[in-house]
Amino acid sequence: MTGFFLLHDNPPQQTEAWRQLAEHGRRMAGLCMKEEFAQDPGRAQRFSLGLEQLFVDFSKNLITDETLSLLLRLAQQRGLSERIEVLFSGHEVNTTERRPALHTLLRVPESQGEVSPSPDSGLARNANPCLHKQGSSLAGDELPDIIRQTQHERERMFEFARALRAGEVAGAAGKPLSRVVNIGIGGSDLGPRLLVEALSDGQQDGADIDFVANIDPADIERALARAEPETTLFIVASKSFTTTETLVNARRAWAWLHDNGCTHPGRHFLAVSGNAAAVARFGIAKDRYFRIEDWTGGRYSIWSCIGISAALSIGAERYRQFLAGAHALDRHFATAKFAENIPVLLGLISIWHNNFLDIGTHAIIPYDQGLERLPAYLSQLVMESNGKSVNAAGDKVGIRTTPVLWGGVGSQVQHAVFQYLYQGTRLASIDFLLPLSSRHNQAQHQLLVANCLAQGEALMRGNPDAAEPHRRFDGNRPSTTILYQRLDPYTLGMLLALYEHKTFVEAALWGINPFDQWGVELGKTLAGQIATGLSGAAPAGSHDSSTEQLLDRYSLAQMK
Repeated sequence: MTGFFLLHDNPPQQTEAWRQLAEHGRRMAGLCMKEEFAQDPGRAQRFSLGLEQLFVDFSKNLITDETLSLLLRLAQQRGLSERIEVLFSGHEVNTTERRPALHTLLRVPESQGEVSPSPDSGLARNANPCLHKQGSSLAGDELPDIIRQTQHERERMFEFARALRAGEVAGAAGKPLSRVVNIGIGGSDLGPRLLVEALSDGQQDGADIDFVANIDPADIERALARAEPETTLFIVASKSFTTTETLVNARRAWAWLHDNGCTHPGRHFLAVSGNAAAVARFGIAKDRYFRIEDWTGGRYSIWSCIGISAALSIGAERYRQFLAGAHALDRHFATAKFAENIPVLLGLISIWHNNFLDIGTHAIIPYDQGLERLPAYLSQLVMESNGKSVNAAGDKVGIRTTPVLWGGVGSQVQHAVFQYLYQGTRLASIDFLLPLSSRHNQAQHQLLVANCLAQGEALMRGNPDAAEPHRRFDGNRPSTTILYQRLDPYTLGMLLALYEHKTFVEAALWGINPFDQWGVELGKTLAGQIATGLSGAAPAGSHDSSTEQLLDRYSLAQMK
């Protein structure tokens, strides 16, 4: 293996396994899952896997043993084991930006153990996947050095979180800072917000956290209305420290402090960024600056100091548990045989649904209020990573890539979107996530469990024999159910890493780069041009007639 050329190869549709899957898909048109379960008592057990706290039942998907066999053959023909090795090697897998993707290093624990690799993988015996360097673009001991550096920065973060939670961090007026406003957007908002909302339930000793992401001024004003100038800390989370939405909101927060008599607003700011010079120019002190490396993509940044707001909320120990859960899943992904590898199998089934059965949407339905933000978090992870129409070599990919990912928390969505899932004319695949126990009323939790399990069974069985046509539907709607004992930091870490690696599997088999997001740049450029024109600093430029009409309407409204 010589490196990232593995991502520059023939299209997947030219493999024999892809052609066999296409033919298999045509033969599978008449598959009835209800009949499959009736005829095969061992189906559920055979199509399920457990890993520590997780139990994944994928038996209610439109698959047979032959389907999985062909999908595993596709993984072999596409060199998935080598691609996984490249991911963990420190090579420049993000080929358009010439960067490695080392986010897995951010969750390596302080005491680093050894791992025996899978027979499917090319990893050397007894090599930890996060330290593997064969074929790496990093020299010598650079990967271990990076781990030490990230762990040092993480310990700085934990020490600051400890001090603030203990009332030892004061603002300009000498009062302890007790309220935190996290200002970021994309991964700098979605990840920390998910962690705080999922894991702070019942924790009374953490800081009060608010989040601001939208450039709509209503968002920052809402947060400021709940804050006190003398006791509020603003976290500015931006890898580049040039993101327009984040900086506009940060400047508004600075002005708010000044307008309320704060003589040293910089004492109320903290930054997480890769741009130390821009942070200093903004006025944030060096000891309030936490570094994020350029190899950490925004949608993978929750494992870095971008998560400082969550550390302030839940504390260092629970945050370490979150990282440990993700690392456990990393080890599983790097070492388990593909037939027993949860993210590999879920990624393969997703490709089967999307590319061979024309199922173009995937719903994430957690029956867990703590995971209310999970569908939004995963929407960014999946669609920003794999929403690509060219492969890693820059050629048209020629096949469907990521499905649309959406969802909501159960059981609310039963009364909103499940009509579409049951009787709509376009199929969706679904992931149900369900805790087996609750910290709250267990009898009420049983109703939650009943609702979740009923949806999966009803979607599979259908009601094809109903006398009234409006009540009739065929069923055969695919779903996967992921069970876990309870939503704790370790389990959440496992879940997020599971979906990261599933997303990588899909990208690897399609031959696309999941670590860049160039498609959003044009919209940013045009927004800057229009904003400059609206401010009168320069002509608005030339736009299409629709945009010109809308701009005229806006300008007229400002004159009234």
